[in-house]
Amino acid sequence: MSSESNRSSTPRRSANITDRGVTVSDKSVVKQLVTPLRRYIPVGWFDWEPFGERPKSWWPDLVLFAVFVVMTVLLAFPTPLVTLDHEVRMWAVENKIDWLWEFGRTIAMIGEGEAGASVGLAFSVWCALRSRSIRPMLMFVLSFMTLALILGMKHWLGRPLSQHPLRLEEVSPDGPMLFTYFLEGGGGVAPATAYPSGHAVNSILLFGLIVMLVGGLLPKWLRLTLLIAPPSMVFLGQLYSGQHWLTDSIAGFILGILIIRSAKRVDWHDVPLGPLMVFEPATRKTILISTILLVGVAITPNLPLNQALVLAAVLPVIGLIWLGLSIRAKRRADAALPETEGAEEDGEPLAAPDIPTQPSDSRPRA
Repeated sequence: MSSESNRSSTPRRSANITDRGVTVSDKSVVKQLVTPLRRYIPVGWFDWEPFGERPKSWWPDLVLFAVFVVMTVLLAFPTPLVTLDHEVRMWAVENKIDWLWEFGRTIAMIGEGEAGASVGLAFSVWCALRSRSIRPMLMFVLSFMTLALILGMKHWLGRPLSQHPLRLEEVSPDGPMLFTYFLEGGGGVAPATAYPSGHAVNSILLFGLIVMLVGGLLPKWLRLTLLIAPPSMVFLGQLYSGQHWLTDSIAGFILGILIIRSAKRVDWHDVPLGPLMVFEPATRKTILISTILLVGVAITPNLPLNQALVLAAVLPVIGLIWLGLSIRAKRRADAALPETEGAEEDGEPLAAPDIPTQPSDSRPRA
């Protein structure tokens, strides 16, 4: 019999611990031992670290980036790739089934940035509270901010959306090429912002960040589901419902993979925080204020222009004031520290730390 099977069949010592005839579980024993000591355990013992291994090679990144560049160049001219996009879109139009079309639109909404960002932010806040650190929130926010570059790229490349392919043929007979800037899509559709697909980027980036945040607590099958199912659903939904051209989704997936691989290369648990180090270890108040500021930043683009401009000006000021006050309070605390050390050297007794009491402390002993 193997040593592993012997280990599993041997009764555990803690299972026999009793107090007045009542068996004490392992969990209770750990709680009794750890709870009084948590006050003295350094925060470093509970450092948060994202889940997943750091990519070992840059070659996959270089290959993916090269594919994206080549595909982008080919879409700027009347090439067979542009023709393929148009033929796939017309196939979806000719074989449209109403209920399947509605289903495709529904599952493609998994890539919506607002909903995904809210869920991801909630997980990052939970990790911050659990580890007493702002690092999980910092990783999520900085990685998510790369979507602003994607948005700028969409407007600059100027590829018309695919919702109205018949009208597009009137102004671009050679197909949906880049730099067309067709401004009359109709139906309330935003003009010329098709390439790359933001929904495709979100389906890779947001769910990849969620796995990095809490992947260590999830079984392997659930991690794989979060990484594979959303991109697959977005791809099929967009393709059939005609929300994007075929290559729009492929380009979005490539950029999403590149961003998430770049995020995995950063040592988030050890990256220098600079002035933000004043917030470590993070209190609940710190995490709450950070969350409020981040939510304000997230809703700013959805507000009317005047309100958005005001909020965009006020939020950074509030953040800087909060940072300045925190640094000032930290300096005062550091200045008072030598006085405490001097009192200890002079022999003056210091107040003992308040150790949390346990229910068993007040129990009468036999």
